[in-house]
Amino acid sequence: MNNNKAQVQWFRGAAPYIKAHRKKTFVILISDEFIGSDQFMGLIHDLALLNHLGIKLVILHGSRNRIDQHLAKQDITSEFNRNIRISDAESLPYIIQAINEVKTYLESHLSMGLPNTPMSGSEISLVSGNFVTGMPLGVIDGIDMQHSGKVRDIKHEAVNAMLEQNHVILLSNIGYSKTGEIFNLPAEELASEVAQALQADKLIFIQHTENQDDRADTLSTSECSALVSDPDTDNDYRNLLIQAVNAVNARVKRVHIIDQKIDGGLLLELFTRDGCGTMITNLFYEGIRAANIDDVGGILRLIQPLEENGILVERSREQLELEIDYFQVIEKDGMIIACVACIPDKSNQFAELACLAVHENYRKSGLGEQLLQMAEHLATGKNIPQIYSLTTRTTHWFIEHGFVETKDFSLPEHKQTSYNQQRRSKILLKQI
Repeated sequence: MNNNKAQVQWFRGAAPYIKAHRKKTFVILISDEFIGSDQFMGLIHDLALLNHLGIKLVILHGSRNRIDQHLAKQDITSEFNRNIRISDAESLPYIIQAINEVKTYLESHLSMGLPNTPMSGSEISLVSGNFVTGMPLGVIDGIDMQHSGKVRDIKHEAVNAMLEQNHVILLSNIGYSKTGEIFNLPAEELASEVAQALQADKLIFIQHTENQDDRADTLSTSECSALVSDPDTDNDYRNLLIQAVNAVNARVKRVHIIDQKIDGGLLLELFTRDGCGTMITNLFYEGIRAANIDDVGGILRLIQPLEENGILVERSREQLELEIDYFQVIEKDGMIIACVACIPDKSNQFAELACLAVHENYRKSGLGEQLLQMAEHLATGKNIPQIYSLTTRTTHWFIEHGFVETKDFSLPEHKQTSYNQQRRSKILLKQI
């Protein structure tokens, strides 16, 4: 019975995501390493489920490992420049053979009726074609990259027409030029370009990189750029982050990196609040909004643990209701996950930065910085030159963000009457 209750709760929790994802476009890149693994059939079932839930799917595959195997059989050693394989005339036929082999294997499994599975009897209508126009990379660092190419154009109108008819699009990492040449394309770059051309709702990378278990749940593009610049970042992961940033900057709403070793990782990432991979987005910043009276309960639930630990001053429901017009919140899937208040003094000489709180699951997501920027923006809009904050635990965070600890600052009169001397809060001031 308990197991049944858990299943019911999971399904109820998934329902909002099922509704939200319907008729949305997802671009999914699968590494060829995973395509040959024991867990691959589970992903096939999951893709069939997404298709039958009304999600528009564009599936791409990589071919790097299979190309290595084919060239090794011919005793051909690839040369690389900037981590890009130089696809010369000698190796090109074997590269094409490897790519087509991966495509055929993937196509055959996506065409199965999935007998003896929860998706028994279901079929996927699969379409592939010359939707990608390629062009040569040319000469880089004095080296002719030959048949190594980049994306010139995506026939997005044709792809969208097929998606509207509930076809699943299958693309390989290969492009054809207008002069009939064939180019080996980087799969991650191709996936990003396709997502951008289609204005996809999600770009999803399913592959394994080093230290994947230690990655943040959510990253902003600025955090991704910092990791790209970090010499300790794994090269494969760095490449994914570069393509993710390009996609988000081109208005792809979210990019997800999912470890291929997690069974059901795609479903967990898409249909649970906490997911299981890394999501890259700037939507949190775009999603900051002014709070309203209906948010009071959500704010109280967010700040209560921080109040109990003495990090925040206790606020009653009545006080929150009176101050709600000063609050900004970030909401995710119906839950308030972050908030801040910017409360101006009557003289408009100062504003208090108060009640800055981020849910514990999102404290590595840069939301605190974004809320601080919003508070500063609001203060500047009212010609308020300084903001201050009272804190007992987070002095260093505020100093790192431009605040200065001061003992000379006189609190506004209304604040002096409510100031709790026993907390011994430090006063931090910032000129804006």
